[in-house]
Amino acid sequence: MDTHKYVKAGEVFVKHHKFGVEKIRLIYILDDSLYWTKPEDFNKQKPKGKIKLEDILQIENGLKKAKKLKDLERSSNCFSIITKERTLELEASNIQIKNLWTNIINNILKKYSTPHQ
Repeated sequence: MDTHKYVKAGEVFVKHHKFGVEKIRLIYILDDSLYWTKPEDFNKQKPKGKIKLEDILQIENGLKKAKKLKDLERSSNCFSIITKERTLELEASNIQIKNLWTNIINNILKKYSTPHQ
């Protein structure tokens, strides 16, 4: 799989809000940022939000600030992207997609934490 093309095209996730609101969002990585938008707005080039990859402190399993899911299967598909300013909480459609995205983001983070020589 061409990881670069895959993350640029994006994947649909459920974005969780701390008050329990769930929204369907297309998550994609372009250049040095992770973006989210409504799936139908992807071609409009107007994302709803973004996080610079260098600002990500860590990726954690589960929801950290959002209302916890009672459905354990859904809950196992969740992960949180933590920065100093915010926490982006996402739910993948299955555990494989969750693991793929957390691995991709963690590999990108390793590049940012590796000193350039």
